[in-house]
Amino acid sequence: MRSHVQPGLWAAGCAIALAVTCVAAAPASAQAPSAVSGNGTLQGAFAAAAHESGVPLNVLEALAYQESAWTDHGGAPSTSGGYGIMQLTDVSAATLDGLDPDSAKAAAVEADPTLATAQSAAKLIGKDKGAVERDDATNIRAGAALLASDAKKLGGGKLPATAGGWYAAVAKYSGATDAATAKQFADRVFTTVRTGMATSALTLAGDASVAADAGSINALHLSAPAAVKAATTSPNGTPLPECPADLDCDYNPAALALNNPADLSSYGNYDPANRPAQSAIRYITIHDTEDTYAGAISTFQNPAVYASAHYIVRSSDGHVTQAVPTQDIAWDSGNWSIYQHAVSIEHEGWAIHGASWYTEAQYETTAELVRYLAARFNIPLDRQHIFGHDEVPGSKDANQTSQHWDPGPYWDWSHFMDLVGAPIVPSFSPSKLADPSFNPLGSVVVVKPDFQGNLQVVSGCTTANDPTPGAVPGQCGEQPSQPTNFVWLRTAADPNAPLLSEPYLHADGSPGTDSADDWGDKAVTGEKFVVADRKITSDGLWTAIWYGGREAWFESPWSDFSALPSTATVVTPKPGVASIPVYATAAPEASAYPAPIAAVDLRTPKLLSLYSIPAGQSYVTAGPAVNGEYWYARNIDGSAPDDRTDVVGTTMFYLIQYNHRLAWVNAADVTVSQS
Repeated sequence: MRSHVQPGLWAAGCAIALAVTCVAAAPASAQAPSAVSGNGTLQGAFAAAAHESGVPLNVLEALAYQESAWTDHGGAPSTSGGYGIMQLTDVSAATLDGLDPDSAKAAAVEADPTLATAQSAAKLIGKDKGAVERDDATNIRAGAALLASDAKKLGGGKLPATAGGWYAAVAKYSGATDAATAKQFADRVFTTVRTGMATSALTLAGDASVAADAGSINALHLSAPAAVKAATTSPNGTPLPECPADLDCDYNPAALALNNPADLSSYGNYDPANRPAQSAIRYITIHDTEDTYAGAISTFQNPAVYASAHYIVRSSDGHVTQAVPTQDIAWDSGNWSIYQHAVSIEHEGWAIHGASWYTEAQYETTAELVRYLAARFNIPLDRQHIFGHDEVPGSKDANQTSQHWDPGPYWDWSHFMDLVGAPIVPSFSPSKLADPSFNPLGSVVVVKPDFQGNLQVVSGCTTANDPTPGAVPGQCGEQPSQPTNFVWLRTAADPNAPLLSEPYLHADGSPGTDSADDWGDKAVTGEKFVVADRKITSDGLWTAIWYGGREAWFESPWSDFSALPSTATVVTPKPGVASIPVYATAAPEASAYPAPIAAVDLRTPKLLSLYSIPAGQSYVTAGPAVNGEYWYARNIDGSAPDDRTDVVGTTMFYLIQYNHRLAWVNAADVTVSQS
């Protein structure tokens, strides 16, 4: 089990500047953690800890939110050894895989106090380390005590007189060794203090009057940030990473190199281009690396992998590394009709253990990056333009089963879109649910279960290189019940009805399964569909949607209504046809290709042979119709005839939410309406 140790990580991380790999300790006890959940008990635990320690309640709650989003992940440690809501660390040389226990690096681990905050905090409140790691209330008490202890040391034995005066102590709690990372963490904490935060676990009211004493961070005597690595090796000479000014970014270029010196077309890992001048940027795709942060960077520097992404976001602290200029086309999602027009963001993590990897730092950093990219390229801030790799179809029939399913069921789309500043749906009155006119047939609904309350069990397998604490390489089985971003889809309005069967995954027509990668029986938060039917039962409301050419049913109980009304542009097969085809790509017609390109790389629209849209069904579009288009790039130096040409056809296509994945339909086959 391996997890890359980064320099300067906050308290959830291995805060040592060592070129080693680390693994967080296994849970201190098999005993289940205490369930301090719900607004009442969790609020009480924070209030008691704040009163005992002298830490302002809003500062304590905001710090905990930045560390864990107020969740304890079932008592399991984070990927870098942090436990509980306060992410108190417990990493020792004994838990480091492949580290010589007698080495200087091992000694440095043992001497680093930021890797043993659980033990330090436990001593402050007179509790054993195990209780601090597995009991939520004790974890909060201990974290508060540790924060107060640091504040007193910085204040000559006195606690700060104002909430803003806790800035330096909050920065120290981050465990960062450089000023930039510590400041970024503290700034986010105090932004939460000022603006507030509300989840199903807790509500923190904002106080805009709090003024953070940012200058007090100088008392920590942290190192200056490392110089930004210039992209001097980039083919277009980009000097700096393309990021918001206040985001911690660097540049580590992906390979643009030949694999066979005798063949100028044998290059990896991306296509030089001139976007958006020659090809529009319309989408932002969200991925996970299935590798460590360092491993992903290394992978993209190997031209033989024929893969890349524009950005990589580190789990521990949200640090961003750019690997491909946005003007160029990264090979990121296995479908050139998508990635030609997308900017891709990879996240350090493993989809089957996403909750252990997807940190608040990642969510907030990525949200800021997405806002910047969307504003720069005029990309709408909605889930029809910001979507996961799992929502992208393979580029042909044969690739549907091998297409990736990241970021997976544990990526909190609802929270992420809130951070982006584009909530998926507004609030509404539950009293409307029983109204027969609510979500009528033919209307549009958006899927939005309550993530924290949507506890599901899925099964999956751990990969050989998965360093998630507790993961056994190659082991398959059910994952712990935990928050998920999807609803199960069934063949009828009955909780015992079979799960929907995806024809590319179940050629024999057998029912869907609870496997995380069985994407055909799941509808994900933010996806929009047209209502095909609805039923009210003793359990609540069941909604049927047009999904993959069929009716798919999901339950929306009154306690977690997950089919919320929305609006969208929808397409329906034109009258007089039994069905219309569905395409994996939106390519130009053959006549659009210049002869030199047609001779070597003629790409026409690829049918998805197992899919169609029967008459009468409707599907939500992801925007206006677009021309079939293909960026032709042949040689590494652009020397082939008509090299680096954007071939644009006259055939128009709509990108639609077909099932769990997107797909294309020919605009000539459909009628368009607003719903």
